Amino acid sequence: MDSTPKTNSSQINIKPPENKSRANKTSRRFKFSTELVLLVINIIIIIILSVFTDSFFSSYNIGNIFKQASIIGIVAISSTIVIISGGIDLSVGSIVGLTAMISAVLMSEDKVNMSILPAVLIALSAGTIIGLYHGFIIYDIKIPPFIATLGSMFVIRGIVKMISGAQTIARLPDSFTGFAQYLLFGISSLVMVWLIVALIINVILRYTRFGRNIYVIGSSQEVARLSGIPMRLNFYSIYILAAFLCSVAGVLLSSRLNSAVPTGGTGYELTAIAAAVIGGASLSGAKGSVIGTVLGTLLMSLITNAGVHLEIDPFLMQSITGALLTIAVVVDQVRQRRI
Repeated sequence: MDSTPKTNSSQINIKPPENKSRANKTSRRFKFSTELVLLVINIIIIIILSVFTDSFFSSYNIGNIFKQASIIGIVAISSTIVIISGGIDLSVGSIVGLTAMISAVLMSEDKVNMSILPAVLIALSAGTIIGLYHGFIIYDIKIPPFIATLGSMFVIRGIVKMISGAQTIARLPDSFTGFAQYLLFGISSLVMVWLIVALIINVILRYTRFGRNIYVIGSSQEVARLSGIPMRLNFYSIYILAAFLCSVAGVLLSSRLNSAVPTGGTGYELTAIAAAVIGGASLSGAKGSVIGTVLGTLLMSLITNAGVHLEIDPFLMQSITGALLTIAVVVDQVRQRRI
């Protein structure tokens, strides 16, 4: 039981100082400009690559960019939720790999050969339970999110290798792998799932009490407690939702690859955090948006695709991604000091 005294938010009548009001207005303007700048940058990159390469603006390549962005995009949205709450989750890539492997082992003709629906439900449940565990050790045991999820990252990776025997699991049902190839109005089913997830989470963050609570918790846990926000329930919900989204991404990954590999999802955690931060999420908490994260994910996918078309050294492309993340963090810190 949460022993923290509950105080109704209406009982707290504290008039925000004038400079705080100006800070909020500045923050809103910055969020808008961040998303607008990202949109402009994405358009500029598309135009440049269309001019200097022959095959970039083909329907196949554009579709491939969005397919690549869709799975990591769902993971980035899950990271955005946690970052807004003032936390961090380094286990997202491992959860993707675990759920991909569980679903593949259960459905593979060489393994359990279970039907699709129960296999998917079991995989999603396994990933979601990890989110419940994170909520428990972070809120009740008071383990810092960085340490808690870092430990989970290594534990889950070991479990994935034990389940798979450190081997690739293939021979999945055609009806399952065919989902990733399905087109609806010319749009990949993977992209459709990404957009649906983005829409739902955007509505949750902007228009629901739970979404508003996430921002308040990220701003100040003490203020959240004094406002009567049920902290345990919200902490558990945040990490459960994040883990569930990663589980969805894991199932989609096994569908797209027609298999599951022990290293599935490796590196997703850093890419997801980078996409969220580039999209305007603050590592200090209380700031971030789904739209910004979607645009940040698309920007990183465009840069990766540009490196392939322009034949840039892949190691250099990793450095460019790291530089983008560093710049985004520096901009965030400068913004925090000005506020």
